[in-house]
Amino acid sequence: MLQDFAFYTWAQFAPAFVLVGIAAALLMVDTFAPRFPKQGLAVISALSAIVTGLFILPGDGGISLTGLAALACIATGAAVLLGVDYHKVTCESVCGAGSQEGTGEFYALPLVAAAGIFCLTQARDIITLFVSLEVLTLSSYVLAGYFRRNRGSVEAGVKYLVLGALSTGLLVFGAAWYFGMTGSFSLSPATLAVGFLSPGRITGILLAYVFLFAGAFFKVGAAPMHGWIPDVYQGAPTPVSIFLGVASKAAGFCVLILLFRPFYTVLSVPEVGSLYTDRVVFFLTVIMAATLLIGNLGAIPQSNVKRLLGYSSIGQAGFILLLFLGIQSFEVAESGVEFVPLQHNVFYYLTAYGLATVPAFYAVALVRMSRGSEELSAFRGLAKTNPRLAFLITVCFASLAGVPLTAGFIAKFRSFVALLQCGSCSTLCWLLPIAVICAAAGFYYYFKIIREMYWEKPLESDKPVTVPGISMAVLILCVLALLWFGSKPLFCASPAGLWFGF
Repeated sequence: MLQDFAFYTWAQFAPAFVLVGIAAALLMVDTFAPRFPKQGLAVISALSAIVTGLFILPGDGGISLTGLAALACIATGAAVLLGVDYHKVTCESVCGAGSQEGTGEFYALPLVAAAGIFCLTQARDIITLFVSLEVLTLSSYVLAGYFRRNRGSVEAGVKYLVLGALSTGLLVFGAAWYFGMTGSFSLSPATLAVGFLSPGRITGILLAYVFLFAGAFFKVGAAPMHGWIPDVYQGAPTPVSIFLGVASKAAGFCVLILLFRPFYTVLSVPEVGSLYTDRVVFFLTVIMAATLLIGNLGAIPQSNVKRLLGYSSIGQAGFILLLFLGIQSFEVAESGVEFVPLQHNVFYYLTAYGLATVPAFYAVALVRMSRGSEELSAFRGLAKTNPRLAFLITVCFASLAGVPLTAGFIAKFRSFVALLQCGSCSTLCWLLPIAVICAAAGFYYYFKIIREMYWEKPLESDKPVTVPGISMAVLILCVLALLWFGSKPLFCASPAGLWFGF
């Protein structure tokens, strides 16, 4: 039986109010106490985001969408925390050396964006979803182009703004079609069923979902809405690249889950599902195949590490999308389709991806500050000049590649299991080889960085990379978490622990 969703309450948005309040307080301090150290604002902002994320993290290990909001808040805190060690670069890129003027907003805006992500996870209608997404997106536009003295940052901000405006237009157009076909903005199965059970409205409903999915694909970096990622990741400030790569991506997959919930619930009705399930699966597989190929093959020739991580982000999005094919893992209950396995696996994959991506960008920032470059050659001989840092970086990129005993391996394993559960032999026959080839390509381009660190000799002009205390602490914590999540299934009493357990 299809049921509608409950109404909103003020209490469920309390964490968002807290984040916005702290951001406003930081802006007031920056305005009326200009001598207050900006690094202090960064520490307050980072701790606020991390504590909020830990507070809202569900006790069930992230099964609800609030788990994605918690992950986004913690990733936001980690991104802002890099701003403490990255502060000198921030000042030089915003207002010139010797001045901190105009840098306060750089540490407050991420809290506003994190508040938008949290509101997004609570959305039950397209209006709330759209407004929350725009709070995130508008903040991201400013952050991407914040370094006004850096041409790459300004270019990244402009490209993100133009392409983001296009995705917003597609989302609004889809929302208009959705309202026209159903008479409501509610993302409930009952509302969507009205359109599907009316033969004259089915085409309009499908068209609405195509545009809504296009808007969501922009946020996750899936094809064909992926074009902005390499340029923006390379040009944006490194803390912003971390935010876009983890927190913003988590928000995008939250949007996809919110859209799929009512859609798959209606498809679970036999008279509807028999006609449209195959078409939906075919649409998804084309998107997944294109995303996997563009991301993983596009990363192979890259020499700039941030740009390589941008293409890597596209490829990782393709593997996460494979989780949406595990239709057989969705349980059809009286209230519709239960998305607990999907949400749990998306949360796990994004956690594993975030634990590897955050320190990877930290490493890029540290090398950039010490050697003045983000190219692969800047990592040359790092294992000989700083072996501890080289080892930490190696674990991170090994996890992104999917090496066993790391969290990234378990995450990719879940994606392949979901693909095997898709129930369509034709889909499996051509999508599985693509996924295997792309996973193998990941080993090649991630290990290019490891090869530079261990096989190449440092030049006399290569300065040793210094690692401040905060950055080292983040690197160590992330690496320990990657190894723990990757090796824990070895201690599980049953094979089910490998699939569901942390």
